[in-house]
Amino acid sequence: MRTAALAVVVLLLGPGTAVPTGVVAPGCGPASVAVADRTLYEGTPAAGERSPAYTTFEFTVSVTAAAGCVPTGSVSYKTVDGSLGATSPDDYVPAEGRLSWTGDSSPRTVAVQVVKDAAAEPNEPFLLGLSDPVGLVLADDLATGGILDDDGGVGLPVLVSTDGGKICWQVCTVGVALGGPAKAPVTVHYRTLPLGTGEPAYVPVKDATVTILPGASGGSAVVKLLDAKPGQVESRFVLELFAPSAGTLGNARTEVTIKPGG
Repeated sequence: MRTAALAVVVLLLGPGTAVPTGVVAPGCGPASVAVADRTLYEGTPAAGERSPAYTTFEFTVSVTAAAGCVPTGSVSYKTVDGSLGATSPDDYVPAEGRLSWTGDSSPRTVAVQVVKDAAAEPNEPFLLGLSDPVGLVLADDLATGGILDDDGGVGLPVLVSTDGGKICWQVCTVGVALGGPAKAPVTVHYRTLPLGTGEPAYVPVKDATVTILPGASGGSAVVKLLDAKPGQVESRFVLELFAPSAGTLGNARTEVTIKPGG
């Protein structure tokens, strides 16, 4: 990583005078700025998804100022192809721009669109670099965007599936499995589809998500059940998975039976 020193002109400002962007307040040194790495699965286009389809990589750019001081300044960012890795525009959409802070220390986000594909290939890195700081000093000016293959090029392909048939009382959770530990977060959407014509004994789900964290092999889709009514008989619905952030769907549907009482 490169570290650059920045000479800052400190103006003697009167009380209540705003500090212009890039000018450090009296008694305060320039804040440091850093960008963090981001690693995600590339993603596989779903059937019928508009081409090209993208996975968004969000890089966090943060500033750190001395106690009692607030950051004010700006820095440029730009994507760079990785050595023997991802190239633009085939693998990602190049991005560049400038980020500014004017008295607040909240982090900024740089979004880079990575192109989804169904090809088995190696993992492909690219870089996001910071440069040309004004009123800031570079602490960590280079981040790696790690594009993880999810189609079997490195290890097994990511396959998102539900459990088999499920019987529920009081609380209903349906398992969602990957078939192996996740290397990056995986999200998948789910919804409920009614079976039969009776009154549902559950709260219908139109679009909810399960997030499987790195290192985990699965998660749970939760459906809230309603209190049983006198004389209520068992009812059924289908839980359906859709739109996984990585890989493809295996067993996407599970029939669920709700037993009254329990």
